[in-house]
Amino acid sequence: MEKIGFIGCGHMAKALIEGLIENNNYKILGHDRNPNNTNWLATKSIPVFSLDEICHEADIAVVCVKPNDMYDLCQKMSKIISKDLIIVSVAAGVTLQSLNTMFPNNKVFRAMPNIGAKNNLGITSVYSNDDNSKIVEIFNYLGKAFEVQDENQINLHTSLIGSGPAFFFEIINEFENRLSELLPPDVSKRDITLLFLTSLISSIKDGQNIEELIQSIKSKGGTTEAGLNLLYDKEFVKIFSDSIDAARDRALDLSMD
Repeated sequence: MEKIGFIGCGHMAKALIEGLIENNNYKILGHDRNPNNTNWLATKSIPVFSLDEICHEADIAVVCVKPNDMYDLCQKMSKIISKDLIIVSVAAGVTLQSLNTMFPNNKVFRAMPNIGAKNNLGITSVYSNDDNSKIVEIFNYLGKAFEVQDENQINLHTSLIGSGPAFFFEIINEFENRLSELLPPDVSKRDITLLFLTSLISSIKDGQNIEELIQSIKSKGGTTEAGLNLLYDKEFVKIFSDSIDAARDRALDLSMD
């Protein structure tokens, strides 16, 4: 049984831990300075270790701290780790070159998961100069994982897959706000939202072209066409694409900070 130590146990680490906790191939360890996070680990019966302990106990260290905290943390880790510890960073913008500089004797990987990992529905890209198969296997348990050949693809993954759910949540939030104008008090907005989204998923699972699906709902001069025309006039698609680019560019900025 391999020991996976999570260093930094905020939102992303919690999602990964929730997804892995039932897998008997791995023993989960945790380290965090925030009492709220260590208390959460305790509720999951996950042992809490000091940084020194987790660097010696774990086979794989998954570093889940914010990018601006990475340098100080890695400086501390580099003084205490053995060369056998495998290091996986999920920090946006922290390049493989930077990680290799800080950990010259260790195998290091970049992985970019998303919040869906909590329910084993995550999408993760993995990048390194080493054999990625072990890391891809771990993240495949959390959903779907794949290798990328260019580190720039990690930055696109950060914006499209990592940040992307928040963009959709904004739309869903407004959808639910408008449902308040429609539904009687005894009907749950969230139940209707889930049914609505499930119907969309069911439609695209058939493999039909998205444009064809749009055309199947739209009729000339009808209500759908009126709404779509407003979206097109406001350049909604471009705005959505620009938001992905903005998130990607921020990941690039972080890599240069």
